[in-house]
Amino acid sequence: MKSILFVYHASNIGGGTYCLLNILREIDRKKYQPSVLLCTDGDLVKEIKALGIEVYFMPSMTLVPYNKSLWNPRVLRNYTRIKTALTDFGRILEKLKPDAIYLNTTMLAPYLTVAKKKGCKTAIHLREHWPLNEHVKQLSKIQKIITSYADQIVAINGYSASMVPNRQSTIVYDWIDLSKRYEYRPFDDIFGEDTSKLKVYIFTGGLQDIKGASEVVDVFRKRITDKNKRLLMVGVSPQPNRSGLKNKVKILLEKLGFDTYDLKVRKMIASDRRIVCIPATYAMKHIMEQAYCNLSFFTIPHANLALAESIIVGTVPVAARTEESIEYSHGGDLALLFELGSQDDMLNKLNDLDNNYEMIKAKLANERHFVEDQFDRKRNAAVLDGVYERLFQN
Repeated sequence: MKSILFVYHASNIGGGTYCLLNILREIDRKKYQPSVLLCTDGDLVKEIKALGIEVYFMPSMTLVPYNKSLWNPRVLRNYTRIKTALTDFGRILEKLKPDAIYLNTTMLAPYLTVAKKKGCKTAIHLREHWPLNEHVKQLSKIQKIITSYADQIVAINGYSASMVPNRQSTIVYDWIDLSKRYEYRPFDDIFGEDTSKLKVYIFTGGLQDIKGASEVVDVFRKRITDKNKRLLMVGVSPQPNRSGLKNKVKILLEKLGFDTYDLKVRKMIASDRRIVCIPATYAMKHIMEQAYCNLSFFTIPHANLALAESIIVGTVPVAARTEESIEYSHGGDLALLFELGSQDDMLNKLNDLDNNYEMIKAKLANERHFVEDQFDRKRNAAVLDGVYERLFQN
């Protein structure tokens, strides 16, 4: 039996952690013995341990800054910290002695070099959208590391695969299995009113700027005046997170009178009673099923798995047009896609939805099987199993 150490920096609820958890659930335990290395404890740990999989921690784990300028002091600090992290990673590999490592993000690429020196087989999962013409020197360094030190490369979609053009990547979609993500949560309970005649938009990006939280809230409260419409912000806790240095700095700045991004969005939300917030939840199926539409406003292109999830449950997605959103919606046919960064065009698409709702819903019902097949658990798990087999062939 071969041992594989899966490495990831995040342990909170999110796209990358969903993917890792799904991978661990499907891996053939008769062939492979998985273990996981994370930076910190979090919601993911309980789920992994419930699978009977060992979890280890490396607090010094540091990522390569994602598409950032070298002139940023914080970026330079991260590159310095990576050197220390690589040393710590080497010690962990010497202790655990895995046969292979599986890095769950492109931004851990430097760790490939240490793993190869320690005699491990190496795999990396590309899940980012780094524009090929931005910060080219930093990207080129990552490309060279992956090309030279990765035995197998997995990508979540076509664009991610294109980021390392000199090597063949295996596309494995972050499969969608909503069977274990159902919890009965009627909108009447969430909103505290009869929602049978209301149109509820859901936004699943929390308070993240790259998900366009401020833009969505701004458009809804200023330009969507219908009293029978509601906005449900998923991933927004009633009180700000006070743990961690970054959040403590935010709280300090707010006390000093500075409006952080989080505080600005929270103030905007508080100004409109039609907007309701709930914390992040893994059990999203019932919430999505009840929604009038799934609204997103990505400010930079990246994978929009919630778009594909909403299509599968039959809820109309309204999202920015990117390579990923087109790929995830059957060539753009099963979503209303607006120009990236355009609030005006987003509003146009929402008006189109109001005017053609029944026709759009019928198209979803008839054609969503294309997206179901694309993100099918069994199909993608089988493709990934082929990656493991090739990993240990030589």
